[in-house]
Amino acid sequence: MYNLQSNSADFYIRRTQELLSSGYPVDIVTIDYSTDNANIICWHKHDEIEFQYILEGQISIYCDEDTICASKGDIVFINQGIRHFSSSACSQRCLTRSIIANPTFIFGFGQSNMHRKFIYPVIHCSTLKSLLITPTGNHYTSCYSNMQEIFQLNQDKPSGYELLTKAHLLQLWKLLYDNLPASDTAPPHIFTQDEQRVKSAVSYIHQHFREPITLEDIANSILVSKSECCRCFKRVMNATPFEYLLKYRILETARQMHQKTNASISEIAGSAGFNNTSYYNKIFKKLMGCTPTQYRQSVQ
Repeated sequence: MYNLQSNSADFYIRRTQELLSSGYPVDIVTIDYSTDNANIICWHKHDEIEFQYILEGQISIYCDEDTICASKGDIVFINQGIRHFSSSACSQRCLTRSIIANPTFIFGFGQSNMHRKFIYPVIHCSTLKSLLITPTGNHYTSCYSNMQEIFQLNQDKPSGYELLTKAHLLQLWKLLYDNLPASDTAPPHIFTQDEQRVKSAVSYIHQHFREPITLEDIANSILVSKSECCRCFKRVMNATPFEYLLKYRILETARQMHQKTNASISEIAGSAGFNNTSYYNKIFKKLMGCTPTQYRQSVQ
């Protein structure tokens, strides 16, 4: 069951960090609104999409200025980053079960073309903040069956359940994509030159991240000014070159903790380009949601 006492912005940020760092950013959440102090889930938003199935009772879901009234058997989709809260709408028991998934799981990192064509139009669609799918709807049967398969897979966890979950999520995503307005299915403007530059810069970072490289080094590797380098990264990656470098270094140290079990944390940090252990600890906790020591203990 969902921990209702953790209903805060920090909780959802930590959950996103934990899901991403786990390598399997999918969670199944069950909420019983009949328990003490559980009749309302306060305003919140998160980086994950949510498919919610109403098991019992009736629920009111408020998404920005929209209100959804859902009953037993209904399915509700809530898009990424949409501010919302839920409330039981009846005196009877109200029970929901949700699939929480980060959109990066659909195609994985680095699939920029597929992301731009299929993911971007859905999560940035102004008319798709939420969606109510009732048993009389055209796509209900397919949506319901895929959700039930995901629930069962993540309960039983057979071999390869992560792959099968991804397959069913792709089916659900296709339903969302097929129901977009025609004007929203076109990919956003493509910065071809930017993408080529960022691709080369990322390759340079991957080769030299252990060294004390600077923004000037990265910009020189793609023959542009420092300011233009930052603009390219912002348009393509929605991050600065330095933010990407830090994240790559942190993920590299996390990977090494799985492999180099006898190496100290300071040695691992140094091998990834961090010369200051306290700074490394600070950045690791910010990006991963826990300290390097806590992460290593979880690995062990």
